Amino acid sequence: MKKKFLLTFLMSFCALLTIALVFYISSFKPKSSSFCPFCDEKAINYQKYFENENIIGLCSYKPLLKGHCLIIPKRHVERLEDITDLEMQDIFHLIKKTHFSVQKILNNKSYIVIQKNGKEVGQSVSHLHFHYIPRKENGSNFAFLLRFLIYPFKTKLHSNEMQDITSLISQNL
Repeated sequence: MKKKFLLTFLMSFCALLTIALVFYISSFKPKSSSFCPFCDEKAINYQKYFENENIIGLCSYKPLLKGHCLIIPKRHVERLEDITDLEMQDIFHLIKKTHFSVQKILNNKSYIVIQKNGKEVGQSVSHLHFHYIPRKENGSNFAFLLRFLIYPFKTKLHSNEMQDITSLISQNL
């Protein structure tokens, strides 16, 4: 029983340490207050798998795991409390549709949705966005948390990989 408690404690400690390190590392990235990648039409067209009058669905250009997507409002909104009820409704509807699409592709049941408000909690782009990250049933929690730590150092997907995943998700919506 003590071993199980100790293992749980160590895993929790490692998880918190990993998250703290990610926030610490991301705080060193230079940020331009005038440029928003989610308002950049070229970036959006490169990553887009869904669009309506209020929101856009994007595949992450540096996916934490295969199927990692971002759901954003079209208009530049920095914080959750600033979006309209209709935008919120559309965002959560697309999260649900995205999950069903990715589930058809990856056969995952579990996923995590992450949204951060403010640079103090690690928001790296000051445009409201929700991360949809699928999880495999037998995936290691430690390996998953480790991916958060190395995320700032990942390279972006090649254009053919991005085109393949955006097409797959879009076709399965």
